[in-house]
Amino acid sequence: MTLKNASADQNDEARPQMRAIVVRSFGGPEVLIMGDRPKPRAGPGEALVRLQAIGVNFSEVERRRGTYDPPRLPWIPGNEASGIVEEVGEDVSSEWLGRRVAFWAPHTSGAYAEHASAPVEAFFHLVDGLDFSVAAALPVQGLTAYALSHSVTMLRAGQSALVHAAAGGVGSLLVQLLRERGVRVFGTASSPAKRAFIESLGARALPYGPGLPQLARSANGGNGLDAVFDSVGLATQADSLASLAPHGLLIFFGEASGSPKPIHPDELYERSLSVGSFWLATDPPARWATARQQLQQWVMEGRLRIMLGQTFPLSQAAQAHHRLEQRETQGKLLLIPQA
Repeated sequence: MTLKNASADQNDEARPQMRAIVVRSFGGPEVLIMGDRPKPRAGPGEALVRLQAIGVNFSEVERRRGTYDPPRLPWIPGNEASGIVEEVGEDVSSEWLGRRVAFWAPHTSGAYAEHASAPVEAFFHLVDGLDFSVAAALPVQGLTAYALSHSVTMLRAGQSALVHAAAGGVGSLLVQLLRERGVRVFGTASSPAKRAFIESLGARALPYGPGLPQLARSANGGNGLDAVFDSVGLATQADSLASLAPHGLLIFFGEASGSPKPIHPDELYERSLSVGSFWLATDPPARWATARQQLQQWVMEGRLRIMLGQTFPLSQAAQAHHRLEQRETQGKLLLIPQA
Protein backbone atom coordinates (compact mmCIF):
# COMPACT_ATOMS: atom_id res chain seq x y z
CA MET A 1 0.00 0.00 0.00
CA THR A 2 1.34 3.43 -0.91
CA LEU A 3 -0.09 6.50 0.79
CA LYS A 4 0.49 10.16 0.08
CA ASN A 5 2.28 12.01 2.90
CA ALA A 6 1.62 15.74 2.80
CA SER A 7 2.00 15.67 -1.00
CA ALA A 8 0.46 18.20 -3.34
CA ASP A 9 -3.16 17.69 -4.26
CA GLN A 10 -5.09 19.91 -6.64
CA ASN A 11 -8.11 19.68 -4.35
CA ASP A 12 -6.22 20.48 -1.13
CA GLU A 13 -7.70 23.93 -0.72
CA ALA A 14 -11.24 22.53 -0.72
CA ARG A 15 -10.55 19.91 1.94
CA PRO A 16 -10.91 20.44 5.72
CA GLN A 17 -7.66 21.56 7.31
CA MET A 18 -5.80 20.36 10.39
CA ARG A 19 -2.70 21.43 12.31
CA ALA A 20 0.40 19.34 11.65
CA ILE A 21 4.20 19.41 11.81
CA VAL A 22 5.53 19.77 8.28
CA VAL A 23 9.15 19.19 7.24
CA ARG A 24 10.08 20.99 4.03
CA SER A 25 13.87 20.51 4.14
CA PHE A 26 16.22 18.09 5.87
CA GLY A 27 18.13 19.38 8.87
CA GLY A 28 18.05 19.94 12.61
CA PRO A 29 15.01 20.10 14.91
CA GLU A 30 14.26 23.61 13.64
CA VAL A 31 12.85 22.16 10.39
CA LEU A 32 9.87 20.80 12.36
CA ILE A 33 7.38 23.61 11.72
CA MET A 34 3.71 23.73 12.64
CA GLY A 35 1.38 24.52 9.78
CA ASP A 36 -2.01 23.83 8.24
CA ARG A 37 -2.43 20.76 6.08
CA PRO A 38 -5.43 19.04 4.49
CA LYS A 39 -7.03 16.49 6.77
CA PRO A 40 -6.22 13.03 5.33
CA ARG A 41 -8.87 10.66 4.06
CA ALA A 42 -9.37 7.06 5.06
CA GLY A 43 -8.39 4.93 2.07
CA PRO A 44 -9.07 1.24 1.45
CA GLY A 45 -8.37 -0.82 4.57
CA GLU A 46 -7.82 2.36 6.59
CA ALA A 47 -9.45 4.50 9.23
CA LEU A 48 -9.04 8.17 10.08
CA VAL A 49 -8.07 8.69 13.72
CA ARG A 50 -8.48 11.88 15.74
CA LEU A 51 -5.21 11.73 17.64
CA GLN A 52 -4.91 12.14 21.42
CA ALA A 53 -1.23 11.27 21.97
CA ILE A 54 1.67 10.76 19.56
CA GLY A 55 4.81 8.69 20.10
CA VAL A 56 8.21 10.24 19.31
CA ASN A 57 10.83 7.79 18.03
CA PHE A 58 14.49 8.12 17.07
CA SER A 59 13.77 6.87 13.56
CA GLU A 60 11.93 10.15 12.96
CA VAL A 61 15.06 12.05 13.99
CA GLU A 62 17.11 10.12 11.46
CA ARG A 63 14.56 10.62 8.68
CA ARG A 64 14.30 14.34 9.52
CA ARG A 65 18.08 14.58 9.08
CA GLY A 66 17.83 12.71 5.77
CA THR A 67 20.28 10.05 6.97
CA TYR A 68 17.86 7.09 7.06
CA ASP A 69 15.13 6.31 4.52
CA PRO A 70 14.81 9.97 3.48
CA PRO A 71 11.12 10.79 2.96
CA ARG A 72 9.64 12.66 0.06
CA LEU A 73 9.20 16.32 1.03
CA PRO A 74 7.10 17.99 2.27
CA TRP A 75 6.68 15.37 4.99
CA ILE A 76 4.60 14.95 8.15
CA PRO A 77 6.65 12.72 10.52
CA GLY A 78 5.32 10.01 12.79
CA ASN A 79 3.76 6.56 12.54
CA GLU A 80 2.77 5.83 16.16
CA ALA A 81 -0.16 7.33 18.04
CA SER A 82 -3.41 6.76 19.91
CA GLY A 83 -6.83 8.29 19.44
CA ILE A 84 -10.44 7.78 18.40
CA VAL A 85 -11.61 6.48 15.03
CA GLU A 86 -13.54 9.22 13.23
CA GLU A 87 -13.95 7.84 9.71
CA VAL A 88 -13.46 4.49 7.98
CA GLY A 89 -12.56 3.51 4.44
CA GLU A 90 -15.22 2.10 2.16
CA ASP A 91 -14.19 -1.51 2.82
CA VAL A 92 -13.81 -1.15 6.61
CA SER A 93 -16.54 -2.11 9.07
CA SER A 94 -18.43 0.80 10.60
CA GLU A 95 -18.00 -0.95 13.94
CA TRP A 96 -14.61 0.77 14.16
CA LEU A 97 -16.24 4.20 14.38
CA GLY A 98 -15.79 5.76 17.82
CA ARG A 99 -13.34 3.10 18.99
CA ARG A 100 -10.31 3.97 21.05
CA VAL A 101 -7.23 2.70 19.21
CA ALA A 102 -3.46 2.91 19.07
CA PHE A 103 -1.19 1.99 16.19
CA TRP A 104 2.27 1.73 14.76
CA ALA A 105 2.33 1.37 11.00
CA PRO A 106 4.97 2.36 8.43
CA HIS A 107 2.24 3.46 6.02
CA THR A 108 0.40 6.35 7.63
CA SER A 109 -0.44 9.85 6.54
CA GLY A 110 1.92 11.17 9.24
CA ALA A 111 1.14 11.15 12.96
CA TYR A 112 2.64 14.51 14.02
CA ALA A 113 -0.79 15.98 13.42
CA GLU A 114 -4.30 16.32 14.75
CA HIS A 115 -5.51 13.48 12.50
CA ALA A 116 -3.88 10.53 10.75
CA SER A 117 -5.05 7.70 8.55
CA ALA A 118 -3.63 4.23 9.12
CA PRO A 119 -4.44 0.60 8.23
CA VAL A 120 -6.95 -0.96 10.64
CA GLU A 121 -5.01 -4.24 10.61
CA ALA A 122 -2.35 -2.44 12.66
CA PHE A 123 -4.75 -1.15 15.33
CA PHE A 124 -4.62 -1.94 19.02
CA HIS A 125 -8.30 -1.99 20.05
CA LEU A 126 -7.72 -0.37 23.43
CA VAL A 127 -9.06 -2.06 26.52
CA ASP A 128 -11.13 -0.06 28.97
CA GLY A 129 -8.99 1.86 31.43
CA LEU A 130 -5.87 2.10 29.29
CA ASP A 131 -4.87 5.75 29.09
CA PHE A 132 -4.21 7.30 25.68
CA SER A 133 -0.70 8.35 26.74
CA VAL A 134 0.25 4.84 27.84
CA ALA A 135 -1.36 3.44 24.69
CA ALA A 136 0.71 5.74 22.46
CA ALA A 137 3.88 4.56 24.19
CA LEU A 138 3.12 0.89 23.64
CA PRO A 139 3.00 0.01 19.91
CA VAL A 140 6.51 0.33 18.44
CA GLN A 141 8.55 -0.36 21.59
CA GLY A 142 6.11 -2.90 22.98
CA LEU A 143 5.79 -4.91 19.78
CA THR A 144 9.55 -4.81 19.19
CA ALA A 145 10.30 -6.02 22.72
CA TYR A 146 7.65 -8.73 22.42
CA ALA A 147 9.05 -9.94 19.11
CA LEU A 148 12.62 -10.04 20.45
CA SER A 149 11.63 -12.02 23.54
CA HIS A 150 8.88 -14.26 22.14
CA SER A 151 9.68 -14.77 18.45
CA VAL A 152 13.23 -13.88 17.43
CA THR A 153 14.48 -15.67 20.55
CA MET A 154 12.82 -18.11 22.93
CA LEU A 155 15.20 -18.06 25.88
CA ARG A 156 14.39 -20.46 28.70
CA ALA A 157 14.36 -19.92 32.43
CA GLY A 158 17.92 -19.90 33.75
CA GLN A 159 19.48 -18.64 30.53
CA SER A 160 21.15 -15.23 30.40
CA ALA A 161 20.92 -12.12 28.24
CA LEU A 162 22.44 -8.67 27.95
CA VAL A 163 20.23 -5.78 26.82
CA HIS A 164 22.02 -2.66 25.62
CA ALA A 165 20.37 0.70 26.32
CA ALA A 166 18.22 -1.11 28.86
CA ALA A 167 16.78 2.10 30.31
CA GLY A 168 15.35 3.10 26.93
CA GLY A 169 11.91 2.52 25.50
CA VAL A 170 12.48 -0.93 23.95
CA GLY A 171 15.20 -1.87 26.40
CA SER A 172 13.14 -1.40 29.56
CA LEU A 173 10.25 -3.43 28.14
CA LEU A 174 12.56 -6.14 26.85
CA VAL A 175 14.16 -6.46 30.29
CA GLN A 176 10.74 -7.01 31.81
CA LEU A 177 9.56 -9.52 29.20
CA LEU A 178 12.78 -11.54 29.48
CA ARG A 179 12.48 -11.52 33.26
CA GLU A 180 8.93 -12.88 32.88
CA ARG A 181 10.47 -15.85 31.04
CA GLY A 182 12.86 -16.47 33.94
CA VAL A 183 15.93 -15.19 32.09
CA ARG A 184 18.84 -13.67 34.04
CA VAL A 185 19.05 -10.18 32.54
CA PHE A 186 21.93 -7.70 32.49
CA GLY A 187 21.46 -4.20 31.11
CA THR A 188 23.81 -1.41 30.07
CA ALA A 189 23.20 2.31 30.57
CA SER A 190 25.29 5.46 30.46
CA SER A 191 24.48 7.10 33.79
CA PRO A 192 24.05 6.11 37.46
CA ALA A 193 20.40 7.23 37.38
CA LYS A 194 19.63 5.03 34.38
CA ARG A 195 21.48 2.09 35.94
CA ALA A 196 19.42 2.51 39.12
CA PHE A 197 16.29 2.37 36.98
CA ILE A 198 17.48 -0.86 35.35
CA GLU A 199 18.05 -2.38 38.79
CA SER A 200 14.49 -1.41 39.74
CA LEU A 201 13.28 -3.60 36.87
CA GLY A 202 15.06 -6.59 38.36
CA ALA A 203 18.09 -6.67 36.06
CA ARG A 204 21.77 -6.30 36.89
CA ALA A 205 22.98 -2.93 35.57
CA LEU A 206 26.38 -2.56 33.92
CA PRO A 207 28.26 0.48 32.61
CA TYR A 208 29.54 0.82 29.06
CA GLY A 209 33.30 0.69 28.62
CA PRO A 210 36.23 -1.50 27.56
CA GLY A 211 35.76 -3.81 30.55
CA LEU A 212 32.13 -4.64 29.79
CA PRO A 213 32.63 -8.23 28.56
CA GLN A 214 34.62 -9.09 31.68
CA LEU A 215 32.03 -7.42 33.93
CA ALA A 216 29.22 -9.29 32.23
CA ARG A 217 30.97 -12.65 32.54
CA SER A 218 31.85 -12.00 36.17
CA ALA A 219 28.25 -11.05 36.97
CA ASN A 220 27.09 -14.24 35.22
CA GLY A 221 29.20 -16.58 37.36
CA GLY A 222 32.20 -16.46 35.04
CA ASN A 223 30.19 -17.59 32.02
CA GLY A 224 29.41 -15.90 28.74
CA LEU A 225 25.85 -14.89 27.92
CA ASP A 226 23.33 -16.80 25.85
CA ALA A 227 22.09 -13.72 24.00
CA VAL A 228 22.88 -10.04 23.50
CA PHE A 229 20.26 -7.58 22.23
CA ASP A 230 22.02 -4.62 20.64
CA SER A 231 20.28 -1.41 19.53
CA VAL A 232 23.47 0.69 19.78
CA GLY A 233 25.36 -0.85 16.86
CA LEU A 234 28.89 0.18 15.98
CA ALA A 235 30.02 1.35 19.43
CA THR A 236 28.97 -1.86 21.22
CA GLN A 237 29.47 -4.46 18.49
CA ALA A 238 32.85 -5.77 19.69
CA ASP A 239 31.77 -5.97 23.33
CA SER A 240 28.53 -7.69 22.36
CA LEU A 241 30.38 -10.46 20.53
CA ALA A 242 33.00 -10.79 23.29
CA SER A 243 30.27 -11.21 25.93
CA LEU A 244 28.67 -14.28 24.33
CA ALA A 245 28.99 -17.87 25.47
CA PRO A 246 29.54 -20.69 22.97
CA HIS A 247 26.47 -20.99 20.71
CA GLY A 248 25.43 -17.50 21.81
CA LEU A 249 23.23 -15.23 19.72
CA LEU A 250 23.72 -11.52 18.93
CA ILE A 251 20.63 -9.69 17.68
CA PHE A 252 20.88 -6.18 16.26
CA PHE A 253 17.68 -4.16 16.27
CA GLY A 254 19.05 -0.63 15.96
CA GLU A 255 22.19 1.34 15.30
CA ALA A 256 22.07 4.49 17.43
CA SER A 257 25.87 4.86 17.24
CA GLY A 258 26.20 3.92 13.57
CA SER A 259 25.95 0.81 11.43
CA PRO A 260 27.80 -2.29 12.69
CA LYS A 261 30.88 -3.40 10.77
CA PRO A 262 30.65 -6.46 8.53
CA ILE A 263 31.35 -9.66 10.47
CA HIS A 264 33.49 -12.36 8.87
CA PRO A 265 32.52 -15.98 9.67
CA ASP A 266 36.05 -16.50 11.02
CA GLU A 267 35.04 -14.30 13.97
CA LEU A 268 32.19 -16.70 14.81
CA TYR A 269 33.61 -20.18 14.31
CA GLU A 270 35.54 -20.62 17.56
CA ARG A 271 32.44 -20.24 19.74
CA SER A 272 29.86 -21.18 17.06
CA LEU A 273 28.18 -17.82 17.42
CA SER A 274 25.12 -16.60 15.53
CA VAL A 275 24.34 -13.04 14.47
CA GLY A 276 20.95 -11.78 13.35
CA SER A 277 18.75 -8.72 13.12
CA PHE A 278 15.14 -7.69 13.59
CA TRP A 279 12.89 -4.99 12.16
CA LEU A 280 9.24 -4.77 13.14
CA ALA A 281 8.09 -3.83 9.64
CA THR A 282 9.34 -7.09 8.09
CA ASP A 283 6.13 -8.93 8.98
CA PRO A 284 2.54 -7.92 8.23
CA PRO A 285 0.67 -6.39 11.20
CA ALA A 286 -1.59 -9.44 11.39
CA ARG A 287 1.30 -11.45 12.81
CA TRP A 288 1.26 -9.34 15.98
CA ALA A 289 -2.49 -9.51 16.74
CA THR A 290 -1.94 -11.72 19.80
CA ALA A 291 0.93 -9.51 20.95
CA ARG A 292 -1.29 -6.42 20.82
CA GLN A 293 -3.79 -8.11 23.13
CA GLN A 294 -1.23 -9.57 25.52
CA LEU A 295 0.76 -6.38 25.92
CA GLN A 296 -2.36 -4.47 26.96
CA GLN A 297 -3.36 -7.24 29.34
CA TRP A 298 0.07 -7.28 31.00
CA VAL A 299 0.01 -3.50 31.41
CA MET A 300 -3.42 -3.57 33.02
CA GLU A 301 -2.34 -6.40 35.33
CA GLY A 302 0.74 -4.45 36.41
CA ARG A 303 3.13 -7.04 34.99
CA LEU A 304 4.54 -4.60 32.43
CA ARG A 305 5.54 -1.05 33.34
CA ILE A 306 5.36 1.56 30.59
CA MET A 307 7.77 4.36 31.39
CA LEU A 308 6.45 7.74 30.27
CA GLY A 309 8.89 10.60 29.95
CA GLN A 310 8.06 14.16 29.00
CA THR A 311 5.03 15.30 27.05
CA PHE A 312 5.12 18.29 24.71
CA PRO A 313 2.43 20.17 22.83
CA LEU A 314 2.49 19.26 19.15
CA SER A 315 3.81 22.75 18.40
CA GLN A 316 6.96 21.94 20.43
CA ALA A 317 7.98 18.88 18.38
CA ALA A 318 11.36 20.53 17.71
CA GLN A 319 12.06 20.70 21.44
CA ALA A 320 11.14 17.02 21.84
CA HIS A 321 13.57 16.07 19.04
CA HIS A 322 16.32 18.18 20.58
CA ARG A 323 16.00 16.42 23.92
CA LEU A 324 15.92 13.02 22.22
CA GLU A 325 19.07 13.78 20.22
CA GLN A 326 20.90 15.00 23.32
CA ARG A 327 20.06 11.78 25.20
CA GLU A 328 18.38 13.94 27.84
CA THR A 329 15.36 11.69 28.15
CA GLN A 330 14.21 8.69 30.12
CA GLY A 331 10.97 7.03 29.18
CA LYS A 332 8.75 7.64 26.19
CA LEU A 333 8.43 11.15 24.74
CA LEU A 334 4.93 12.11 23.63
CA LEU A 335 3.36 14.92 21.65
CA ILE A 336 -0.16 16.06 22.59
CA PRO A 337 -2.15 17.57 19.70
CA GLN A 338 -4.63 19.47 21.85
CA ALA A 339 -2.11 20.85 24.39
